[in-house]
Amino acid sequence: MQIIDGYTHCGQSKYHPIEQVRAVMSEAGVDCAVLAQHLGEYDNTYIGDIAADDPQHFAAVGLVDHESGQAVDELEHLASSGHFRGVRYTTDLITAAPHLLHEAARLGLIVVLWAPNGLGQHVTQLDHWLDSHADARLVITHLATPDIAEAPHFKNAKACSQLARHGNVYLQLSGMKMCCPYPHEPLYDLVAQGFEHFGPDRLYWGSNYPVVGDADDYRADLRLLLEGKLPLPEDAIERVASGNAKRLWFAR
Repeated sequence: MQIIDGYTHCGQSKYHPIEQVRAVMSEAGVDCAVLAQHLGEYDNTYIGDIAADDPQHFAAVGLVDHESGQAVDELEHLASSGHFRGVRYTTDLITAAPHLLHEAARLGLIVVLWAPNGLGQHVTQLDHWLDSHADARLVITHLATPDIAEAPHFKNAKACSQLARHGNVYLQLSGMKMCCPYPHEPLYDLVAQGFEHFGPDRLYWGSNYPVVGDADDYRADLRLLLEGKLPLPEDAIERVASGNAKRLWFAR
């Protein structure tokens, strides 16, 4: 199995350089990764160059400043470069600059969405956007950032289920350490609900390195998936660890 890390960070001003990310991936047996730009960094040159130099192993997700008058130009630059497959948005951007959702869809960029306070109040807007752009693709990162106090039912699960009716929406199995310590058992019901809503072909794993911790934490989270400790059918593990992210991010 060619394991793909569907969401990791690297950088020069924050987090670790690509050489360290490569080393951690190698130790864990991970072959490819999607590099998501970290918040606050709008110069996407570094990760763009990595993806351009090694497109077989890295895909890039850029970030634009939605408060800048150049945001649309920056999106067009990302799309035309050929090195960026996606753009990272937050739910704040959806509220403040909804036109950038439409621009991303127009340009064919995958929207990688972080919802730090959950998806609930944004579902209607996202639903309309997806209805109006049949080719738009949306990735909901970190299981929609659940509030552990809402376990086991989680309002986020209901919000995600509303968006799951669109066949071009994906849920990312990542960021669990931000909610609770390893082995993240309070989130297992949410993982099961995510699988129920999105099925075996629209759920995929990402490490969220280095937010997940060090190399040991990286490997431990991946083993939860590969060793069948998460509430996922055994025959879906390969798709969650590899096939779905490969189809979304590395198919040409």
